[in-house]
Amino acid sequence: MDRLLGCLSERREMIRYPEFLAQRWQIGSGSIEAQCKTTTMRVKGSGKGWDAPSAEAVMALACLENSRLWGTYWLTHDLPTN
Repeated sequence: MDRLLGCLSERREMIRYPEFLAQRWQIGSGSIEAQCKTTTMRVKGSGKGWDAPSAEAVMALACLENSRLWGTYWLTHDLPTN
């Protein structure tokens, strides 16, 4: 218990829940856990067969789309030329 309290005390400046809620930011892990489940379901399931590199690529694209960072990504990365 002492270690836990010490850890929290050291991070007191980082725990600003009222401010985070006012910004409408998520403070729980539920949305992240749900996103992980949704993303992995894109590559799992009946009839789906992926090798590891392809599965990783599909999940990366799904994460870009779901985070609404698709446009930002392409603004900062060059398209392949081949």
